[in-house]
Amino acid sequence: MDAERAGRARGLGFRIGLALKGIDGLVELLTGLLLWLAPEVLRSLAATVANTPDNDSAADRLVEHWAGRLASDLASGAHVAVIVFLLSHGIVKLALVYCLLRDYRWVYRPALLILGLFALYQLVVLLEAPTLGTGLLFLLDAVIIWLVWREWRSKTR
Repeated sequence: MDAERAGRARGLGFRIGLALKGIDGLVELLTGLLLWLAPEVLRSLAATVANTPDNDSAADRLVEHWAGRLASDLASGAHVAVIVFLLSHGIVKLALVYCLLRDYRWVYRPALLILGLFALYQLVVLLEAPTLGTGLLFLLDAVIIWLVWREWRSKTR
């Protein structure tokens, strides 16, 4: 009975982790599409958030700060490399999440490799310019890799 409960908890954790990774991939894909097809929409949204009156909440100030940086970056023009990066990351993550949720067993090894490369890139970015957000994204990537590895190991036993 306890092994059955542990298996259900493991499966739930795996699905929640994949859902988070899917949301991450969807946000990257949509952001890349917006930068490519309608950069003025994203620029306008960022400028609107950046120009809101200051609030006492630290979270509000953080969002305003990053929105201000995004607005100024977008005003200088989105780089093709950023668009390609966001689109490719988003598509690959969504494809991996789909295949893993469909339980295609052949995808576990490539998923671990691809997610490991994404995490390695995230670690390089974190070491070059450490921020809380980058650190949290790296931690999320590490947890997702562990969840995928654990699920793969349980399926191959």
